[in-house]
Amino acid sequence: MDTDTNPTAVATAHTHPSSDTLLAWWRLRNIKGVGSIALSDVRHFLNNDATQLTSCNTDDLLSAGLQANACDQFFNDDALSEGFDHALNWCQQPGQGLLLAGCPPYPDALASLRDAPTLLWYRGNLTALQQPMIAIVGSRGATPAALEWARDTASFLATRGITVVSGLALGIDGAAHTGAVSVPQGQTIAVMGTGADITYPARHRPLARDITPHGLLLTEFAPGTKAQARHFPSRNRIISGLSMATLVVEAGIQSGTMITARMAADHGRDVLAVPGALGNPLSRGPHQLIREGALLVESGQQVLEALQLDVPVSHQPSLFGETLIQQKPNHPATDIPEIASLVDFSPTPVDVIALRAACPVSELLPELLQLELDGWLTQVPGGYSRLR
Repeated sequence: MDTDTNPTAVATAHTHPSSDTLLAWWRLRNIKGVGSIALSDVRHFLNNDATQLTSCNTDDLLSAGLQANACDQFFNDDALSEGFDHALNWCQQPGQGLLLAGCPPYPDALASLRDAPTLLWYRGNLTALQQPMIAIVGSRGATPAALEWARDTASFLATRGITVVSGLALGIDGAAHTGAVSVPQGQTIAVMGTGADITYPARHRPLARDITPHGLLLTEFAPGTKAQARHFPSRNRIISGLSMATLVVEAGIQSGTMITARMAADHGRDVLAVPGALGNPLSRGPHQLIREGALLVESGQQVLEALQLDVPVSHQPSLFGETLIQQKPNHPATDIPEIASLVDFSPTPVDVIALRAACPVSELLPELLQLELDGWLTQVPGGYSRLR
């Protein structure tokens, strides 16, 4: 595989572009009508050496594909520099900075995308970019068993020197980040749909604080940018673009997770999927991906084998996820009612639910009835089954 498209190839030196180089690209990306693809074309014209922009003249930029009016703006419109002082101030704070495509240590794997973001704001430790990267993504409303599998598998991969990439969302994303930072020197990258100074969802603020000592918060959105729905598809392309492979744990057919997986396939990266319990609607996404050719995996070790990764072991791990995901009790990390999250999609005896909930059956029965009325559960022979 060529080094300019190798998802594991990143610059090791933590050098940063000069303020003059940053300003040049800042101005260029602020020109109306000059988007990520046009900026990528300019980088390609410069042989992916971002520093060369400061030496370009009008003829160079015209040859790179820019329109004459855009060239005129670039050289003469002072308004294009607005906000750059705030960017410099961000870069002057410890553990913060801007990554510029075409300038180390911006990851080559991401820079190879036609619509790669020109600038990435970050907080944390850039060493997370120096390891092979695997994305672990899935539903915000994942089952307890899937959350446990994602945590354990992320821990397993982190002990093997893999950087776990995800989107800091509730559910599988949060479980993956949590698993990666739970082991010594485990590294993870959280790609955000907000500015790097705003944690969304807010309940993941402690997790974001845990990530920055060894991992990275990464975003193309400037500080102060709040969460908006349109930001998240853009974020997803960065998750898949950074990673040599994307691993899907649980996902609905029409979910953002499926979009991320298909972006990965479009980028020429491997897609892996974990089969789930029959009857669980969140198994449909992974099962569809498997039918489309995704690699079926049931454990962290199978992930490594599928990707033909020969990586060192920092310590002897326990065995994670060796079978199909079955329902296991755990603490839910979603907005699903707590009692409903303790019920399997297969028949679950009432006494088992009571044991998981740590409450007497007599107190549990009224709650089960209400959840049945609300459409979360259905009564079946042998107990209750979860519907969604």
